[in-house]
Amino acid sequence: MKKRVLVYLYPLFREVEIMTALSILSKRYEILPFSLLPGTVTSECGLQVQPLMKLKNINPRDYELLIIPGGKQANAQNHPRLMHVIQMFDKENIRIAAIGNGTVILGRAGVLLNRQYTASLSDEEALKAANYMNGRQINKAFIEDRKILTAKSHAYIDFGLVLGDRLQCFSGLDEYNFYKGTSSF
Repeated sequence: MKKRVLVYLYPLFREVEIMTALSILSKRYEILPFSLLPGTVTSECGLQVQPLMKLKNINPRDYELLIIPGGKQANAQNHPRLMHVIQMFDKENIRIAAIGNGTVILGRAGVLLNRQYTASLSDEEALKAANYMNGRQINKAFIEDRKILTAKSHAYIDFGLVLGDRLQCFSGLDEYNFYKGTSSF
């Protein structure tokens, strides 16, 4: 049985930010999307995805990684059960990766405290999130602090490459370079 990666989906999530990571990770991991809402979840570009997991059935120890994309409704993601799941991943020292403004969801869960992170936030989003973004924001494409990886939206290729490297998904340099865009095939 393949090991598992959990992906949180919510209305208007930004699918482009996680597609490279999912393509790389799916070679060695089962990708399991979940949502707070029943039924399909529609992404920013209109892609409809059917979550396979229910929040109440998630045990962090069953996964190697939790991925949280950014999106237009990231700042509204504050359900107590979702916050608890994120906190449990952190407590169990299981990797968590957030990209773009998905990082605000980690801030809401309180797992950025005493950590460095990066994010893509508009001025309005940064103002709304100021009370709970309690780590140290660094202006870099991606930051890895212990088991939490955060990335700016534009760094989605690097986000996928780093996750693939950390979870040992590449069979060699040619495969890595393919995703980086420097391959000869």
